[in-house]
Amino acid sequence: MNASTAVRWNLADILDGVASRVPAGRPAIIQGDKVLSWGELDARSNRLARAFLAAGHGVGERVGFLSRNHPGYIEGFVASLKSRLLPVNLNYRYTVDEVASVLQDAGATALLYQQEFAPMVAALAKQMPMLRSRICLDAEGSSEASASFQSWAAEGDASPLDIERDGQDPLLLYTGGTTGRPKGVVWPGHCYRACQLESPLVRQRASNLQEHLELVAGNATPGRVLPACPLMHGAGISSTLAELLNGGTVLLLSQHSFDPHELWQLAQREQASRVLIVGDVFARPMLAALDEQPGRYALGALKVISSAGLMWSTEVKAGLLRHLPTVVLADIYGASEAAGLGYALATKEKILPTGHFEPGPQTVMVGDDGHIVPAGQEGEGWLARSGPLPEGYWGDPEKTAAVFRHIDGVRYAVPGDRVRRYRDGSMQLLGRGSLVVNSGGEKIYVEEVEEALKRLPGVEDALVVGVPDLRWGSAVAALVRIRGAEVDIAALRAGLADHLAGYKIPKHFWAMERLPRTESGKGDYGAARAMAQKLLEHI
Repeated sequence: MNASTAVRWNLADILDGVASRVPAGRPAIIQGDKVLSWGELDARSNRLARAFLAAGHGVGERVGFLSRNHPGYIEGFVASLKSRLLPVNLNYRYTVDEVASVLQDAGATALLYQQEFAPMVAALAKQMPMLRSRICLDAEGSSEASASFQSWAAEGDASPLDIERDGQDPLLLYTGGTTGRPKGVVWPGHCYRACQLESPLVRQRASNLQEHLELVAGNATPGRVLPACPLMHGAGISSTLAELLNGGTVLLLSQHSFDPHELWQLAQREQASRVLIVGDVFARPMLAALDEQPGRYALGALKVISSAGLMWSTEVKAGLLRHLPTVVLADIYGASEAAGLGYALATKEKILPTGHFEPGPQTVMVGDDGHIVPAGQEGEGWLARSGPLPEGYWGDPEKTAAVFRHIDGVRYAVPGDRVRRYRDGSMQLLGRGSLVVNSGGEKIYVEEVEEALKRLPGVEDALVVGVPDLRWGSAVAALVRIRGAEVDIAALRAGLADHLAGYKIPKHFWAMERLPRTESGKGDYGAARAMAQKLLEHI
């Protein structure tokens, strides 16, 4: 929406305004038996924000979040926005070294964490004296903590902060970069909000803050979103924040591992209006649960199931629509570097083929010559979009210049997704980064896994590729050359566990006499992928 892109939306100002308009007793966050009202979320986040400032954390400092889905994650996130600090999302499946790498890259000075990660925090505290505030979300008296989250949230002035904020106040969303190292994408808040308003799922679009607050105050049926994926992922926190900015409610799952029956039970009990998933890794077990017990769940309040970050197959969509014929299934195509690249809305009347979508209003295709392919012209190219856009990558001007390009005087984000465009303007996603394995929404970079493998005793060479996987979309497969013995898969997995998060460890290993490499020594990944897929047929 062009009018919205000119508005200097500040996310914390919106949240302050929404809290003043909605009933204080309306639920803001529900997890299990715990219900946090809007009045409580507002008061507690205001106190937390003041506590951050009182602890000496100045505007623009970074705060790490090492937590599963927990109400305190959202409270702390909102407090960070209100105090003009930058939240840093951390993957709790990372090793200590991987978490430390992200925190050091961001220059974080504070860390919110859950008690189960206390051993990791203890190691981090020794390595990183700059983490002067370490706050445990869910336990009092944690020996690694330097402050009490509950005291910060429950004590002190609960009124809105008397500070002036700016539309440039950013979000810092960490995602994997094509080098294999996580990168922080810097999103000015007003650009982030403007991209949210581009979605075809948004029915009412305000052109300024006052108009938005009037819409919120007049909405008698606010939304209730259930993010099935972790809040640490961009899709999880984005769906959560979008609902809160509209005065709605966030429903959090309680179990550590995904249970589709828990999701449907929560959706039924709390009348979820939208469920957020990441492709078939969630959708397939959700469909299986409905097939096991058809008609068990009363889901009349559910309007939308949206998926972001991973392709969602047509056959699974069709299966869900058999059970939920009035629900809209929305594929949201985007990246941390470029939201709203495209959308595919499926209903019982129409389902697009897997990977096909309608481009967003700012989406274009860049040809292999580096120029914009004219609208209406068929062909293949690279998916891109113009503003509103992030500023770039945190502390990495070289990577920023490679992805955020000026073409014919206009700035575009070109995150590396290959597409085919058809005559009617629709597009098909062909690949998401040449060497990236997207497994269950997690980005895994093959160079990182290869280097870890080659550090293990007996491994002379390795090539890593992605292969099709029914549950996860793609799985990691390793072709290895072993010195003088057969491959010991258990030993390889054990060795990798010291260096890589569990989801990065290959699911499949094959010992090869020779690996496909060019004369220059570069890996021939096309040939390696074909070999792996052929070997997969014999499993």
